[in-house]
Amino acid sequence: MTFGLGVILTVFFVGVVLLGIEVFVAGFGLFGLLGIGAVVASLIMAGATIGQLWLSIGLAAAVLTGLGFWAYRRLSTNRPLIYKGLILTDSTSTEKGYLSHADRKQLLGKVGVTLTPLRPAGTAEIDGERLDVVTEGGYLDQQTKIQVYKVDSGRIVVRSFVEPKEDVTE
Repeated sequence: MTFGLGVILTVFFVGVVLLGIEVFVAGFGLFGLLGIGAVVASLIMAGATIGQLWLSIGLAAAVLTGLGFWAYRRLSTNRPLIYKGLILTDSTSTEKGYLSHADRKQLLGKVGVTLTPLRPAGTAEIDGERLDVVTEGGYLDQQTKIQVYKVDSGRIVVRSFVEPKEDVTE
């Protein structure tokens, strides 16, 4: 049984396309199996004689080698293969001006009042602003005077505020 060159090349290129889809689609491998089957079928269909069979095997090897070399060059230079928009290359670093939290170092030593009980986390008002705060350990009741003890990576650590005693010397 002989097949026309158009049918053979169509089956071959359908197999190559299916193998290409297998590279980008995660799953069972159905596209890969069908692609290999189509490429092998095209080689068998082209093999009316031994010379044609070796010619078709050489053509298949040349096309696959070319595609493999193209993919290797693209991967080794860190450039996207086909879809440039599929890989996120932007970064949100502090050098580019992105901050994960506001800098609250100016709150060190400030005095405020708890709006909720701190067990050990809760809400407090410091300089007229509602803030999420954490105690350095224990429980503090609502409406307790507090002082900012430490600010670390957006975490505001407070402790109970003790009024300084007046010096009464005569």
